[in-house]
Amino acid sequence: MPGVSAFLTDQFARGDAAGWAAGALAAAGLLVLAGGCAWLWRTDVREHLLPGRVVRPLYPVCGGLLGAAALVAGEPVRLLWMLWGLAVMGGIYVLLRLLQPAGMGMGDVRLSGLLGMCLGFASVWHAVLGAAAGFVLGGLAGALLVVAGRAGARTRVAFGPAMISGALGVLLLL
Repeated sequence: MPGVSAFLTDQFARGDAAGWAAGALAAAGLLVLAGGCAWLWRTDVREHLLPGRVVRPLYPVCGGLLGAAALVAGEPVRLLWMLWGLAVMGGIYVLLRLLQPAGMGMGDVRLSGLLGMCLGFASVWHAVLGAAAGFVLGGLAGALLVVAGRAGARTRVAFGPAMISGALGVLLLL
């Protein structure tokens, strides 16, 4: 199955009402995700907080739009991928939270499921890559802060921006 950009291109190129509807639904879901993530990024950098009151409503909105796009496009397997993405990425973060509660905030855990679900729309592999990309970017950002002398071993660093960058990067580039 194609990634998100290929999905959008294929649906709009079909030239029929179902293709246009599927493309519009998927595009709307991704735009809502991007808008929510932009706000969450800024908030996490400033306040070290990913509010549940913002993250939770994104689940049904993004999930509903992307799920409807999958059904209208005649690709219901994407719904299963979305569930697997949520379970894989969310499960990794829940496990990390259980193993080291001080090292992973609940906002990060909540956000991980949303990102995993949306990445899963493309494929389960996209969800795995998005999770990995977030950890790589978070590690690089932390290392740069240490080298620049702006952080130490005990400094709290917002991880949401790395998660968001990794997820959206995978969605846009693959």
